[in-house]
Amino acid sequence: MKHLIVGLFAVLSGWPIASFAEPEERDTEKRQADQEALMDLYCRDGEQRPESWLDRSHSYISERLCEPAAWFDGFFGDSRSFEETPVGTFIRIRNAAEWDQDGGVGYGLRIRASIVLPRLSDQFRLLVTRDEDISGDIRDDTALGDGSDRTRLGLRFIASERSRSQLDFDGSIGVDGGGLNPEVRGRYRYVQGLTDRTLARATQTVFWQRSDGFGTTSRLDWEWLRSRDELLRWTGQGTVSEGSDGVDWQTSVIAFRQLNSKSALRGELGTFGYTKPRFEVEEYFLAVRYRRQFLRRWLYYELQPEHAWPLDSETGSRRSDWRFSLTLEVQFENETSRHQRLRDYLGEEADVDEWGKEMPIPAEAPGRRAHDSVLDEPDDETGG
Repeated sequence: MKHLIVGLFAVLSGWPIASFAEPEERDTEKRQADQEALMDLYCRDGEQRPESWLDRSHSYISERLCEPAAWFDGFFGDSRSFEETPVGTFIRIRNAAEWDQDGGVGYGLRIRASIVLPRLSDQFRLLVTRDEDISGDIRDDTALGDGSDRTRLGLRFIASERSRSQLDFDGSIGVDGGGLNPEVRGRYRYVQGLTDRTLARATQTVFWQRSDGFGTTSRLDWEWLRSRDELLRWTGQGTVSEGSDGVDWQTSVIAFRQLNSKSALRGELGTFGYTKPRFEVEEYFLAVRYRRQFLRRWLYYELQPEHAWPLDSETGSRRSDWRFSLTLEVQFENETSRHQRLRDYLGEEADVDEWGKEMPIPAEAPGRRAHDSVLDEPDDETGG
């Protein structure tokens, strides 16, 4: 399969068949050796495997998920040392069961992945994610929904990254109605510190999607970062596209608290709706989520009761619905990604080795953002 991809790349690049002469064959052998070294260095854990079938299975799957990223990154390798170009993989697989007072019981699976390919470029990210993760939609639901929020495979290019602003471009493909739904998107984000603990963030996105055509999304966030483990956020968002009538809008208030290294609590109060053919609030909702790590540092469960007041499209009256979801999350990541997430949570100067190999890392806590330079320093460029 790898040789087929290399061959296709050669044809698409316009390389003549004769280019696979002896010098090119030596280059190919060197590249393959580099790819194998990358997979060994960043994907394969040389430590003694525990006897538990659960740990062995998780370790095996982690390697199989990491190796394609390392191989792909090595295909674009350069002369920099491996230590200067670590491949980072962080994959979350979420399996959820949800009960809805009006809709019964449903099940679903969602995959989120962020893969850093620094040998291709420090500015590229390979994404396996949901529509809402790319667009920046507010609600972070469980793995279920109305089917409109699909998993997408995409590539993100970070054109400019500064302490206060970021410009990036995405190209992604999802499956919609049995067919492919490609999308291209450009996004600009600007952050302004208001006090030493509060900030405002403005995000403007323009996109084209085969199903909805051209459109744009405006989003405004206000955050109070009380500590590295506590966050209060208000968000407002509106989207206009060729596939919508008027503005589809959302707003919510989210409170988050990391209780300890293994558990967290998240509450959300919000509403969403549309403006045409008339202004309408489609739903009010209140949700509380408890997240807990158990058995292994890479295994989590979530319990989320929710009460919603959706608008019945047929009668025009507002129902009162109870909902409950149970989510099981499995994480796969290599040590490069784990160390970076630890630095994001603890701070760049922290000794990540003191955290302990079996300790989980809070995935949603503000972490060092509570002491971010954006709150009191000028906009210094940190990326391309």
